[in-house]
Amino acid sequence: MATSDLIFDIEGFEELNKKLKQLPDRVKRLEVLKIFRKLSKPVQEAYRQNLPKGNKPHTRYVKSGIKTTYQPGNLAASVSAQTVSLKYSGGNPSIAVRPSKRGSADGYYRFMVVEKGFKGSGRGSRKGANDVVAKAKTAALQQTGGITTAEARQKTAAYIQKQIDRLNTI
Repeated sequence: MATSDLIFDIEGFEELNKKLKQLPDRVKRLEVLKIFRKLSKPVQEAYRQNLPKGNKPHTRYVKSGIKTTYQPGNLAASVSAQTVSLKYSGGNPSIAVRPSKRGSADGYYRFMVVEKGFKGSGRGSRKGANDVVAKAKTAALQQTGGITTAEARQKTAAYIQKQIDRLNTI
């Protein structure tokens, strides 16, 4: 999806790029991932807003008999930018914005969300019925246009300058 309308200039990026090329691959990857996380903030917020919110708490019982209660809005709170492993990204730095099972906001049930009024077998994702989360993701990408906001660009430019200054001292 590298079209010319999605490309934008960030002040100081060329200088940072020169500095990064002098560093080992692992350090380069970590620095680029930090920038990706900063740029993904508007997409995360739009994704959270587009996810459905229930009106009652949900309870889950695990095999050991432990009861866990999930409050309404927990799925939206679980949206985060996760690093894609080297194995799945082909060695390139990459992140994925999606509901997560990590942290206090556990979005374990993201595969089981179906639209209100859905009458089915209860198999959720196995029957392709839970497209609610996918629709929210598509709406978030359309809302942000796949492009970060001007505010995120400014914050990223400031962060890049900070990294350039830090790398100058190394």
